[in-house]
Amino acid sequence: MNKLVSKILLFLLMLTTFQGLQAQKGAKETAVDPQAKKLLDKATAAFDSKSGLTIDFSLIMENLREGGKRQTIPGKILLRGDHFKLSVAGVDTYFDGKTEYVYVEKNKEVTITNPSQEDLKDINPLFLMKSYQSGYKMRYAGAVSVNGKELEMIDLYPNDLSNDYSIITIVLDKASLVLQSVKMQGKAGINTVLDVTKVTKKALADSEFVFNTDAHKGVEVIDLR
Repeated sequence: MNKLVSKILLFLLMLTTFQGLQAQKGAKETAVDPQAKKLLDKATAAFDSKSGLTIDFSLIMENLREGGKRQTIPGKILLRGDHFKLSVAGVDTYFDGKTEYVYVEKNKEVTITNPSQEDLKDINPLFLMKSYQSGYKMRYAGAVSVNGKELEMIDLYPNDLSNDYSIITIVLDKASLVLQSVKMQGKAGINTVLDVTKVTKKALADSEFVFNTDAHKGVEVIDLR
């Protein structure tokens, strides 16, 4: 799983597990803005992935060091608990809770592995979120109007100052509190924006999270289990 995939998972899994960000105890509670928490509490309900959730998105990379040069990558992720299928940039990554399948279409090959506990920190939603769920201060950043749409903004500030990002901004539709975008402001001058274009709640079968070799004739299978 490359860094781009991990970044996408982090974005989307933050949305399905806002509770983790709100579960800070003791002194950290003073860093949680009550208004921001209230909004995220309500938004959480819209991103319940227990039975199945499909999210279409665009990932926008903005390089401020090169005059704001932008690269846009469309993608889709299917989520159900710790299972997922992520399709982005010609690569489909499947994880069924035990086995990972990475299918690279242009190479016509799929690599199959059973990730170790250490590997799971990069690819498993639950492991990924554990490193982030209590590491942020939270602040309500206000309401704005963009193209006639009223939006609410919440800023998250990492407690770990060595983090690559200084601020993560979550944007919600003011009326429905449905997620619109997440922006990570990079310290190195590279910003990453996830624009959510569609969210569909639908039950997902186990087969959605396993690569089907029968349906991909001629594909080279590299089984590293």
